[in-house]
Parts: sequence; C-alpha cells; structure tokens
Amino acid sequence: MKNVITNPFVTGGYAGPDYFCNRTEETRRLSDAISSRRNITLISLRRMGKTGLLKHLKHQVENKSKSTAVIYTDLLPTMNCNEMLNAISTALFRVRRMESNFMERMFGLLASLRPRLTVDALTGEPAVELTVESSSEIKTGLENILRLISEIKQEIIFIFDEFQQIARYPEKNTEAILRSVIQAYPLIPFIFSGSSKHMLENMFMSAGSPFYQSSELMYLDRIPEEDYSVFIKENFGKADMEINDGAILRVFKWTRLHTYYVQYVCSLLYEQGAPKSEEAGVNSIFHRIMTDFEPQYINYRNLLPRHQFSLLKAIAAEDGIAQPTAGSFITKHDLTSASSVTTSLKSLAEKEMIVLDNDRWQVYDVFFSRWLQYHYGPGDNGK
Repeated sequence: MKNVITNPFVTGGYAGPDYFCNRTEETRRLSDAISSRRNITLISLRRMGKTGLLKHLKHQVENKSKSTAVIYTDLLPTMNCNEMLNAISTALFRVRRMESNFMERMFGLLASLRPRLTVDALTGEPAVELTVESSSEIKTGLENILRLISEIKQEIIFIFDEFQQIARYPEKNTEAILRSVIQAYPLIPFIFSGSSKHMLENMFMSAGSPFYQSSELMYLDRIPEEDYSVFIKENFGKADMEINDGAILRVFKWTRLHTYYVQYVCSLLYEQGAPKSEEAGVNSIFHRIMTDFEPQYINYRNLLPRHQFSLLKAIAAEDGIAQPTAGSFITKHDLTSASSVTTSLKSLAEKEMIVLDNDRWQVYDVFFSRWLQYHYGPGDNGK
C-alpha cells in the first residue's frame, strides 16, 4: 500500500520537530532560563508561532529528561478565576493521571472546592471542575495545586499561555493572588506568554504591578526569510515537488512573514500537488483564501460601526500607517477628523482588529487585510 505523505505545513497545534521550522535560538534561551530557575515571559503578535514554540520546548524538555514534566495551561478560553483554576487543575491532572492514587490526593487537597471529574466535550479528554466562591478560595486552590506539584518527584516546569487574560477577569486582585502563591515556590520555573505586548509589559515592567521585575522578557519575531525558505523547499522536495524562489518571496510578502499565514498558504499549495509551484499558482491560492474567508469578513463589515470599518479599509489600503491622525491620511480616505480616528483606533485596538507592528498600525488578520485591499483599495491584494 502506498504511504500517504502528511502535509508538513501544520496550521494548528504542534506535530513534532520534523514539522517545526527553526527557532533554535529561541528554544535555547527558554531552556537556559528554566534550567537556571528563572521565570521568563514570551511576547509576540498572534499567529507568529508562539504557542508552537512552547509546545516544541515541551517536547524537547520531556524527551531529553523523563524526570521532567511540563504543565501547559492555555488561559485564553478562561473568563474568571474559577475557570483559571479549572484550566490549571485539568492540565495537571492530564499530566499525572496515570500515577497511582493521584486523583485521590488531588481531590483530597481540593476538597473544599468540591472538585469533580468531567469530560471535555470537544476532545474527549478528562477535565477537572472546581467551584470557587471567594478570593480566599482562589488563593487556597492555587496554594494546594502548587503544593501538590512541589510534592511530585519530578522536575516541573509551568507554562501559562495567553497570560494577559488574567487582567480581564472580573476579580481585580488576581495578579496579586497569583504572585503571592508563585513566589512561595522558587524552584518551579514559570514561563508566561501572550500576544498583548502592552498588557504584558504593564504586568512585568510597571512598578505598581504585583509581577514587577519577576520575569525576564523575551520578544518573538518573524522567522528569518532564509531559514523559512530552506524549510519550505525541503518539505516540497520530500514529496518530489518544487517551489521557486519567486513564489516563496511572494508568499512572504503577502503574509507579512507571519508564521500561521505562511503555513496556511504553503499547506494549500502543497495540497494541490503541482510538480512545480510558481507565482501564478501562489496568486490563485491567495484568491481562494479570500473567497473562503469572505463570509466571515462580510460579517465583520456588517457588525462594525461605519467609521471603524472605514478606518480599517484605509489602514489596509495603505498596507499599514504610522500616523493615522495625520491630516493627509484623513483627507485621502475621508475619515472626518483626527478625534474620530482616535476614537475608532482605540475601539479597533481593543477588539484586536488592528495592531501596532513595527511602529505601524496594521489590520491584525493578514488575510482580512488582503481582502480589504482587494475589494476597497490598492495594496498587495494578490492580483
């Protein structure tokens, strides 16, 4: 039976080191920090490959030493402290559940929070649900979870992904509670990560913050073009396909070299199975993407206030703008006034529809930006 070649351009999750491009230096720096018991905070734009890097680090660490376990917790879906505790206890339980009597020990320590075992409806994996009714129970729950972790006869590394989410919880003392509990366990290294540069820098660099100077900061940038180009060519070559330099550069320019978007385009190109991919084939993929996502983008247009959508169109048409309140920009795109632009800019940033990238405001979703250019203005729209 003929072997089926897996598409090497993974767009969701982590599929192993064979499908992971570069990040050697970044992995080393994270490894050095945890080896030295230093907390470190990883900051990057969304879809730049931050979570993939953390999962790659987890794979490397656990493969290197069977006596080390990584507790990875994604806080993005959580909306309050109760859900945060559920996510942490679930992550711990999934790592340790095969250990004899672990559930009994865990549930015993968390008895006051009325723990119960459930099943994640999406993944079928076990999940832990707790019931938290006060700040003191949040603190007690965290203390008992970390106490249990500290008793495990393994080296433990704790990863909080999308850590800025805790600043959005209705409980206003979450940071202080977490900090007070974490600092009681200096032998457990913590990796915090997130996609909101402003919020994370406020957490770790503002003198009034509970986490002030408690963590080294690390910024994740784009994968260098040369390294990414080699990765793409090698993976096409393994399937007896070619992609020329012009096509790769076209992909890099159109996607702004954001990891997720590069992977997505290359995945579709690879899926087509053409013996040789050139610029024309890449452009056809761009058009397919804009068509596929169009219902979602039309929905954005229908939901956003008129001025906010007009500002989005203008930013996309310019392929990014450094000074959106400049008179020339406002006049060119009929944006009314500097004050209305400032108001819309703030709203769009809060909705994460735009982002400040290399001192230029950009439409955050690269594919959405290209769709806007295609339909409403000039720019690199794939034509």
